[in-house]
Amino acid sequence: RICYNHQSNTPATTKSCVENSCYKSIWADHRGTIIKRGCGCPRVKSKIKCCKSDNCNL
Repeated sequence: RICYNHQSNTPATTKSCVENSCYKSIWADHRGTIIKRGCGCPRVKSKIKCCKSDNCNL
């Protein structure tokens, strides 16, 4: 699987992953809205969206 693995306002980068899914997590704190992307589907994070196709977590 190929997933995006960059955060918020950093340039888009991708990674070839062993996992069969990608995730995108969005949350807000005193720094503003933070978006994190990566491989797999970590269930410990809140407000996470998982998907199962290449480049699906932009």
